Amino acid sequence: MKKLFLMLFAVACFNAALHAQVAPVKNEGTIKNVVTRLQTLSTDRVIEKAYLHFDKPYYNPGDTIYFKAYVTAGEGHELSKISGVLHVDLVSKNDSIMQSLILQLKNGLAWGDFALPNYLSKGNYRVRAYTQWMQNAGNTYFFNKTIGVNGKSIAQLSQAKAADNKTDVQFFPEGGMLVAAVPSRIAFKAVGSNGMGAYIRGIVVDNNNVAVAKFTSTHLGMGQVFITPEDGKTYKAKVTYPDGSTNTIDLPKTEAKGMSLSVNNSDLNKLSIDINANKPYYLENKNKEVSVVIYSAGIVKTVKTVLDNQVIGFDLPKKDLKSGITQITLFSESGMPLSERLVFIQNADELTFTVNSDKTTYATHDKAHITLNAKLPENKASVGNFSVSVIDESKVPANEDKESSIFSDLLLTSDLRGYVEQPGYYFNNVNTDTRNNLDILMLTQGYRRFQWKELLNEPIAPIAYKPEFGMQLKGTMVTKAGAPVPNEKVTLMLPATGQSTTITTDAAGKFSFTNMEYVNGTQFLLNIENKSLQNKAKIRLDETNTALPLSANNSPEGKVGEKLPEYTAAIADQPNTVGSRVLKPVYVKEKSNYKTASLAGAGNADQVIFNKQFKNHPTLSQGLTGIARNMYFSYGKAYLRTNTATAGGETVVEPMMIVVDGAITSGDIDNIPPGDVESVEILKGANASIYGQGAGAGVMIINTKRGGDTGEINKEMTPGLVSITPQGFYRAREFYSPVYDAVKKGPAEGQTTIFWKPNLITNEAGNAAFDYLNDGPGQYRIIIEGIDNGGNIGRAVYKYNVQ
Repeated sequence: MKKLFLMLFAVACFNAALHAQVAPVKNEGTIKNVVTRLQTLSTDRVIEKAYLHFDKPYYNPGDTIYFKAYVTAGEGHELSKISGVLHVDLVSKNDSIMQSLILQLKNGLAWGDFALPNYLSKGNYRVRAYTQWMQNAGNTYFFNKTIGVNGKSIAQLSQAKAADNKTDVQFFPEGGMLVAAVPSRIAFKAVGSNGMGAYIRGIVVDNNNVAVAKFTSTHLGMGQVFITPEDGKTYKAKVTYPDGSTNTIDLPKTEAKGMSLSVNNSDLNKLSIDINANKPYYLENKNKEVSVVIYSAGIVKTVKTVLDNQVIGFDLPKKDLKSGITQITLFSESGMPLSERLVFIQNADELTFTVNSDKTTYATHDKAHITLNAKLPENKASVGNFSVSVIDESKVPANEDKESSIFSDLLLTSDLRGYVEQPGYYFNNVNTDTRNNLDILMLTQGYRRFQWKELLNEPIAPIAYKPEFGMQLKGTMVTKAGAPVPNEKVTLMLPATGQSTTITTDAAGKFSFTNMEYVNGTQFLLNIENKSLQNKAKIRLDETNTALPLSANNSPEGKVGEKLPEYTAAIADQPNTVGSRVLKPVYVKEKSNYKTASLAGAGNADQVIFNKQFKNHPTLSQGLTGIARNMYFSYGKAYLRTNTATAGGETVVEPMMIVVDGAITSGDIDNIPPGDVESVEILKGANASIYGQGAGAGVMIINTKRGGDTGEINKEMTPGLVSITPQGFYRAREFYSPVYDAVKKGPAEGQTTIFWKPNLITNEAGNAAFDYLNDGPGQYRIIIEGIDNGGNIGRAVYKYNVQ
């Protein structure tokens, strides 16, 4: 029996009766407890999420990865004012941290970049971003994005391995269980051994081997089947794979007595919610009160009624819900959760961008003038700080359905468990099919932020991680023998400006300077104020601002390894035309099977040359010339003078093998700035043989400084005075754009990101404009993303041609 009603709203929750005669409320206290705990969760455990907009979907060695970070607070996705620090890591394909940046957040916004070395090997890397506050939920809300280097990530690959009997198939009854005599929708998902959705078909049979339903996957291995289970019967799914193999899978057990919740999300304007009890449960619980709790974007709503019919239904207007995941839970009179359903709301509540170009088609190297207007649904101007990227799509083709976006990331994948294949599909062209398939995704991969049993019965744990507002320097004052020195003053000075601040050590000799704002390369002096202690005590600095340990990358994108197609724009050892126009790149370290770091100490290197011997030279080859014994250099290659071979009667000189931070490379050593190199080790003859047959011409091992450090972190100047250069906030490099009046050509040849602007600000009318020079012929794609000052999310894609 379906009954419609008028929904009445309060600030945080509402009560809506389903009957003209409302029964006395018996479980008011119980449901109040549910609502109170949920509200506490929303207010005291505000979720922070990070989303990074990249200038393009994949990269080449030598490219710079540009990105804009948006950090939101709460499930309404407003820009966060909780944290002032964002940690961003570039992670190798071997799951080791290559570079770590610390960015200063201003009203939830920051931007940065990673310079990829020319010698970087092909594979899937990833970028991780998080705040300290996020750690209160583990790594659930960390941002993770797989980045393909010198090829496309698996997100762009169109072909998947055919399903076989190793394919994992799972079945998920709507509401959480099968109830006897209650019509049930069962969603399923098939995942192949490659981690991607797989096509399957099959039938459902009962314990008498009688077929009761057929099913076929309809989208990325997902689909649904409808049955009405009978009491006392069991059910199995007989699955057939494309290769002809079969498998039999048990369906969940049928409950003889129970009540289920089902939701129809097909209507654009409303959710149709049904509570369906089978006869045994209804007779046992007739006229008892039941409640439905709706949790949407941090807002809690409740609907109460009495069980006076086996089927009770009501409609919930979607206009009163925010776009994103809504959790609907059915509670018994005693406050026990009985059934649950997650649905995705897609309202037209996002901001919209109107993008126009001054021409529909441009000539090569023409100047483009682009205008933008941002509007809210009620036709109000949207004021915000957005990011824009322009790429040559003919060189960097992308599939919008398979790519992630600010919509798919913040509204969908960050709140689901497991890998979501083709996240853009659900947002790029919303229609009946995409909505239906998104609903099945909710049934198969719905993530619960909390477990009801824990939420209602266990105390909320204290906050373990406080927000970071700035940089910090911590340490301990100790005697020469290592004993702590309490209640003594330590002064931190900034030589560049003469500013200073003084604090006193605690009972354990510890001190802490917190919430500071300084950039990488800033030099400080730490001084022990008590002159009588300066020769008796010293300062030990704690290691601060260190990156968190990594969790394994379990997404299919992280398992492709070297199986990547060539990037059409360039090859790995191309000249770094982009990098030559920006600040010097940061060189990175990866895990290696070679023990390069210990060669010199073990006496295996024929010669070790340290940074101070070559750091002031313009190129590494110039700095090593005359220092590296019995060697010479030509066009960035290194040669042993005694290394020759004969081929076809001619003398051939073989270059040395180059190993940079454990990675063998054929690149030009002069692409590495001398200031970024810690040491160079020269191996000849037997010492070089540990690198195999290819090392017959000798080996040059280049050990770079991690993260591009330019000097020692700390150094004692005189007793009681320490000079320190700690890691500070990263200052993003500026994307190179030609000056229009000074040049008549566009971006560097081969450059695939034509324009990048991380801080495109709209005025009070919602307008903004930007200019740049086009490059060569092709189809160009403009991507604009962001969140305005009111927490409204927007994205636009605009394309035009250059002839």
